Amino acid sequence: MSVVRRQARRRWLAVACGVALLCGLPAIIAAWPVPDSSLSAAALRSRILSSGSVPYSGYAESSVSLGLPNVPDLGDVTTLLDGNTDQYAWYLSADQWRSEVITTGGESDTYQTSYGTFLWDYSRSLLTTVLGSQPFRLPRAADLLPTELARRLLSYASPADHISRLPSQRIAGVDAAGLRVVPASPMTTIGAIEVWADPANGLPIEVSVTGRGGSQQVLAARFFDLNESRPSVADLSPNPAPGVAQTTTELPDIRVFLNGFGPQLPDQLAGVRQAASTSGLADIATYGSGFSRFAVVPLPHETGDHAVDGALGVGTPRLNFPGTISTEIQTPLINAVLVQPLGGRGPVYMLVGTVAASELVKSASALLTDVRSQQP
Repeated sequence: MSVVRRQARRRWLAVACGVALLCGLPAIIAAWPVPDSSLSAAALRSRILSSGSVPYSGYAESSVSLGLPNVPDLGDVTTLLDGNTDQYAWYLSADQWRSEVITTGGESDTYQTSYGTFLWDYSRSLLTTVLGSQPFRLPRAADLLPTELARRLLSYASPADHISRLPSQRIAGVDAAGLRVVPASPMTTIGAIEVWADPANGLPIEVSVTGRGGSQQVLAARFFDLNESRPSVADLSPNPAPGVAQTTTELPDIRVFLNGFGPQLPDQLAGVRQAASTSGLADIATYGSGFSRFAVVPLPHETGDHAVDGALGVGTPRLNFPGTISTEIQTPLINAVLVQPLGGRGPVYMLVGTVAASELVKSASALLTDVRSQQP
């Protein structure tokens, strides 16, 4: 064999080894031991709650399995809370971020900027400028990002809840420290919350929630790609191409619409006290504390009537409250009760939260008694 042929074989062997190494590198990195963090559970929770100023960009997937009935006019919310959501996110601060949801038609983006909110619909080639504030709104895709979920859920934890550390995991290239929260209250539907976050800055990377008495994840969200650096201005700012249709919509002032809409809500329902309101909406009240909390929302008569009819039409059980048409919606994590007093054009009350359905039924009964006591 000539010297030239031997050298050629060596070169090809080196190339083959290099290719094999590159192909196996992800598996090698994944199998590499993950160093555990020395942070205590309390310190890790505190770091996660303070991570709202950490910039990042990345790709995340979330999955929610509530088994919600398909109530008319709530199709988008039902899909969001009972399906899979894939989205890219760019985050600089609470006032500057972007969420890009991957859809069958392309993408749907929400831009939150210092000068307003913008919605981009790729399938319609339409950019919408949203005017007005949102003291009360329906869930949106960005709420399902691991960062938002973790901070919101962990903010509800109380000293009575059991908080412990979990072994670290390598997630999206980060050696993430684990945290587990088990609510102490027997009233809540939440069984356990598990969060993995970057121990250096507390940025949440993965979240999972199981229902009480269950072992399957009801809600899960995880980054599969993550870059912990400041996103560019171009990624955070809508920049429509020439010819793209643009429109403006103004959010209704819900405070004007709801304040004074129904009778004043009581300070407590079935022994559960009302929490302090931060939304400025007098007629939307939250009761309970920690993970055992629920909201009472008075719906306009026609809207509430439609919601009750829609829920009953898809087979939700009817409740035996005299003088009402009422129903309950049960899921492994979120329960709701709709109460429509007969006669008049008063509001339909919706009680919804992460508490047992039986507790909502008791509170709805107490609410009816209080409302009727205020009637002339």
